[in-house]
Amino acid sequence: MYLFSALFLIAGLSGQAQVVLPDASPFATLTQQMGGSEVLVEYSRPGVKGRVIFGELVPYRQLWRAGANASTKLFTREELLVQDQYKLPPGVYAIYVVPDKEEWTIILSRDSWLWGTFGYKEIYDAVRFKVKSHFLEDPLETFTVRFANICSGCAELQLLWEHTKVGFRISTTADEKAMADIKAFASNPEAKMAGEYYLAAKYYLDTQRDYEQALTWIDKALAYAPGAYWMTHTKAEILAKKG
Repeated sequence: MYLFSALFLIAGLSGQAQVVLPDASPFATLTQQMGGSEVLVEYSRPGVKGRVIFGELVPYRQLWRAGANASTKLFTREELLVQDQYKLPPGVYAIYVVPDKEEWTIILSRDSWLWGTFGYKEIYDAVRFKVKSHFLEDPLETFTVRFANICSGCAELQLLWEHTKVGFRISTTADEKAMADIKAFASNPEAKMAGEYYLAAKYYLDTQRDYEQALTWIDKALAYAPGAYWMTHTKAEILAKKG
């Protein structure tokens, strides 16, 4: 009994003694609707705090985590097109960069759960490309990731800190899919009519309704889609019900 009381008292005191300090590089998330889905970014935001950032705190030509603490992450539920040429499958990717004076290397890595760059291996790169860096007249104190230049299915993902801005374009393949669907429908608009007549006939067959009407509808369906063997099979079933 005394031992339990002592342990309970120690636990209570240790709970009261916990000190919660503000994070020097606060965690942040941002999302952007793109096409029929969302793209999400998670990262930590260090500050300049009187330091020279690029070329000193963040050395040129060395891998950087694009933020602080854990790796900066990009989440996508649908395929993305990066810089209008690199296809990025759905998934979670770490954003790494190699800064330089005039251009940066952007890396999207499949190995997304590292602490910073520790354990990074190039073999896990999903996409790697170069972009130009831009000088900011008004310095930015806090490292910032943002979506800019947004359209219905595209955006520019920008990284900004101190006097530097870089960005790269991401877009969904939603437009590509929509155009393919439109082309398929335009080349065979009768396919929808065939499907509607087939569904009506099949429903009448399955619910044992007017078989004569079902036969009329399945004949119309086959007129639009004469090669559909499953429709022919349904017609056979209707004829069997009719004797």
